[in-house]
Amino acid sequence: MGAIVDTYPIDDSYALFLWIGTPVQIAFVQMDLGSPITWTQCDPCSNCYPMQRSPFNTKESSTFRELGCYSETCLDPRMKELLGNCTSWTCRYNVNYGKESSSFGTMVIDTLNFERSNNELKEFIMGCGDSYEGPYRAQLSGVLGLGRGPLSLQSQLNAKAFSFCLVNFGSQTASTLEFYDRAPQIDKHGLGNNSIIMVPLRENSGYPNYYFLQFVGISINGFMLDVKSSVWGYGLNYDGGVILDIGSIATYLPSEAYNVFKLEIQKVDHNLTREHAHEDLELCYKDDSFNVYPSIALHFENGNVAGENFVSFNMNNDQTLLRVDEGTVCLSFVEGKDSNLTVIGSNQLQGTQLMIDLVKEILIFTHNKC
Repeated sequence: MGAIVDTYPIDDSYALFLWIGTPVQIAFVQMDLGSPITWTQCDPCSNCYPMQRSPFNTKESSTFRELGCYSETCLDPRMKELLGNCTSWTCRYNVNYGKESSSFGTMVIDTLNFERSNNELKEFIMGCGDSYEGPYRAQLSGVLGLGRGPLSLQSQLNAKAFSFCLVNFGSQTASTLEFYDRAPQIDKHGLGNNSIIMVPLRENSGYPNYYFLQFVGISINGFMLDVKSSVWGYGLNYDGGVILDIGSIATYLPSEAYNVFKLEIQKVDHNLTREHAHEDLELCYKDDSFNVYPSIALHFENGNVAGENFVSFNMNNDQTLLRVDEGTVCLSFVEGKDSNLTVIGSNQLQGTQLMIDLVKEILIFTHNKC
């Protein structure tokens, strides 16, 4: 194992403490599988969002330095979209998270330490945020970049794999984010009883920071939805595809898929008492201990060459339902009206360990591992 750090559920996402600088200052950052860089708000700050913690004080760290416009990092063609607006001496970044929020700042280098292991990354490249747009939580200092790309934390650690477990929301138990010098062996017994499934990953040039999954479809009560494979990103539909977003609580389906999903649910929910929609959540019900909710499963291509062609991720009620009010629950599936992407959210992944093998390009789900 290369490095290990504790992680914590925070509202509808997951976060951890980073030890940065010399002497160490602590930042509390949200994990993000699509962010190409790690950043934290820093002093001096012209337009920082309000935080419960103090920003990282760059003047107090003896190992801190800024990256220049003509540094190797800033001139890397793979980072052109992120760092391409360098017009002054310092290397500036501009990172967007969907259409809702952005962070702007300077690329810097400092020392990164891990509380639970003896690893030290002396030349850790990160962003020092000094302005922003959109909503951010006051308890968070910034974002931990776990997306694809040379500046993600796993890339800077030269990790061959990394894993994390998404404990149930409201849990008082911490879990861990772990980085591996070598990809761990997979439990063959777990593969045999479907408690572990392996899914191939692929890249999409339109979204270079994301890990795309080879997705087959969704079933309700054992019946596959009649949705064209191109909606899930097959064929020449490069605008589409399926990703994980542990910073989004619900699963977002493209309109074409969501309309089929909603229609099929309404065919089988007659034993439930329907309630009014809650914001974007349309399929809501009066909760009752005697309710029998539809069984929903996600289906993927099998990344284990010795197995069947497809594997299934069968979800329990905690993974398909959100309690929105006292006595009211909603299915945590939403229409993604402005995107062709299918985004699998954190509610569907509660209680699941996710391991990304960066060498074999495989995502490994392990049920009830947290």
